[in-house]
Amino acid sequence: MKKAALSLAAFFITAMVFTMPAHAAGTKMPSTMSLTEQQKKEIESLEKEVLEKRKHVISKYVEYGVLPKEKAEHIKQHMDRRFNMMKQNGFVPKPPPHKLEKRHHHS
Repeated sequence: MKKAALSLAAFFITAMVFTMPAHAAGTKMPSTMSLTEQQKKEIESLEKEVLEKRKHVISKYVEYGVLPKEKAEHIKQHMDRRFNMMKQNGFVPKPPPHKLEKRHHHS
């Protein structure tokens, strides 16, 4: 069971790495960036393929007894909501919200 949990964690970490915004890599993204309709269609097609593959993996975890069916459905619904949000945003990743830096005050 521990091995399965580690595999599941590795899957989600990998998923996060591939969907990480460019900002995290140290590059700034223009706030007005947009894609052409053709580019959006191509990205949508690729994202749909990725979504279906990820859902298939989740289904396999259910089949192998790693995840309960209810949890898997919740995960899949979240994946669908995220896909729809990306589509709504024209498949251009949004930069993360501004995070306040910890300020160190020296006397």
